Amino acid sequence: MPSADPDPNAPGRQATHPSRFPTAAWAQVLGRVWNGISRDHLSVVAAGVAFFAMLSVFPTIGALIALYGYVSDPAEIASVLHTLRPLLPGDVYAMLADQVSQLIAAPQSSLGLASLVSLVLAIWFARAGVAGLMEGLNVVYREVDDRSIVVQYLIAVGLTLLLVLVAVAALVAVVAVPALLHFTEIGALGALLAQVVPLLILGVAMVFVIGLLYRYGPRRAAARARWITVGAVVATVGWVLASLALSFYVGRFGNFNETYGSIGAIVGLMFWLYASAFVVLIGAELNAAMELQTERDTTTGPPRPMGERGAYVADHVA
Repeated sequence: MPSADPDPNAPGRQATHPSRFPTAAWAQVLGRVWNGISRDHLSVVAAGVAFFAMLSVFPTIGALIALYGYVSDPAEIASVLHTLRPLLPGDVYAMLADQVSQLIAAPQSSLGLASLVSLVLAIWFARAGVAGLMEGLNVVYREVDDRSIVVQYLIAVGLTLLLVLVAVAALVAVVAVPALLHFTEIGALGALLAQVVPLLILGVAMVFVIGLLYRYGPRRAAARARWITVGAVVATVGWVLASLALSFYVGRFGNFNETYGSIGAIVGLMFWLYASAFVVLIGAELNAAMELQTERDTTTGPPRPMGERGAYVADHVA
């Protein structure tokens, strides 16, 4: 059971939506996020997530190409990856592009089109990164995952499959929308939209994917969409900025191959995954801090009193 509210008159205590927080409430929320970075050891947690994500990168690419092959030409993934080139360090992009090219050039049967077993195995190995992030989200939301190991694995696999399906849908949209715009009669505007719309689609898909992880990843009662969207948007913007900054630094001042030799690309990918995991955890930290600011029920379903909501940050106030 939660203890009595230490400050019932704190700003934002009765807010039913983050947009209703006054400035003073946001100051407290951001201060809580800053303190949470060290309290929850986000740097160490992000490093662990990056390790498991590293193990899952190439199986995930394999599963993505296999599923995409059911609805369109897998070769289109290479052009979509090229769109993301500014966000990736050069060595990392080259390694990923080479892996994608090899999978696309492989016989169709080896891509999983004729082998469900291959696809299932790819998704199974890909779930390692999702499982690591689930554990990190439990740390941020101050939850203890007491589910059996079998249930945890099944949830991680289910989330992985769902995220891959969302990625496939986003890729289809990224390829289809610019093609449709080229057939319109809006001239230069159509050409501009053909360049901008794919990035917008990928951005929205990223927010949606991160939101799914925030809602279903930690062991807690699901939060309402309004209490996870802010963190998902912040994490997406932070991921883009962090990726651009890392790509700029490596391109101008650093070279992983000069420092680490033949494993330079692997180190670069690990560092990029670390930065990605860190900003996703920051977004979750922001969501948790917001929930701790209000007394109102932030979970789905009918409103329940504090102590009966099934989530630490919903059952407590800061």
